[in-house]
This record gives sequence, C-alpha cells and structure tokens, in this order.
Amino acid sequence: MFFIGIITNQKNELYFRKEVSKYVPVENIIFITAKNIYNVKNVKFETVIIDEKINNKIEIRKIISNSTYLLLNADIEIDREIMDNLNLTVITYGFNNKSTFTVSSIEENNMIICLQRVIFNKNGSKIEPQEYQIEIPKNIDKYAAIAFEIFKTIYTKNN
Repeated sequence: MFFIGIITNQKNELYFRKEVSKYVPVENIIFITAKNIYNVKNVKFETVIIDEKINNKIEIRKIISNSTYLLLNADIEIDREIMDNLNLTVITYGFNNKSTFTVSSIEENNMIICLQRVIFNKNGSKIEPQEYQIEIPKNIDKYAAIAFEIFKTIYTKNN
C-alpha cells in the first residue's frame, strides 16, 4: 500500500481529495499539516505534494526521504537543503521559468502550463516536453490546479 501526502492550505483540501481520489483510494491520501507532521513522519509516501510552506525542515526531510516523487511549488520559500542527497524525482511547478512545469499563459478560468523537460510517469513511460491546457475551478488556487495536473500526468497509465 502506498500513500499520497499533500501539504496545502485548508481551502484546497476538498479539491485535492476529490481529484486525487480518481487515481488512488481516498484512504491513501493524507494531508500533512503543522499539527500532524510528527504523526506521519514515518509513513512511506509514494508522492508528496508541497503546495504550501510548512516550517519544519527536519520532519519534511524525513517525510520526503522515502518518497518516489516530490511535486514542489517552486514559488514558495522553502529550504532546498531538504532535498540534498535524496533519491527521489523532484518536479517543480509555478511561474518561475526554471520550473519543470511553468505557466505559459493564464486567463480567468484557464491556464496553459508547459512541461519543459522530459519526465517519467509512475509506470516508467517517458513524457516529452509539451503544453497542457487546464481549467481552474472556481475558488481553487492556481497552484493547486497545476499540482493536480502534474499528479494526473504521473498517474495516468498512457501518456
């Protein structure tokens, strides 16, 4: 059994739970907060999504150290040392032009994001650089919509 760990704000939790549960059982989704971080530090997460800053570098490192994928919002301030010497695939996203997935264009309810370099999905299939058009649900943070699109790309069998 594998788990998906998500660090996000409370307003995006329902969105992530609804969308991610289309790909993994809902009981395998764990929201990581400052309050429960000590309780989940020994859980083996397959994927961790960091969409919101959390101030506990030591525990975050423990959590991501056993993960396969780390989806990281590159626009939040985070100590990059937490990823040093870890064997995991880090996929960054945001408006930062050095991110793995960067925003190409944005409108009120739609966005185009661009995969800038080759990544591999969960099944080992190669995903070439390309653009994705995504819809941004009302009252959902743009970053959460990007993070879910990346999650979907990794967990979709045939890309």
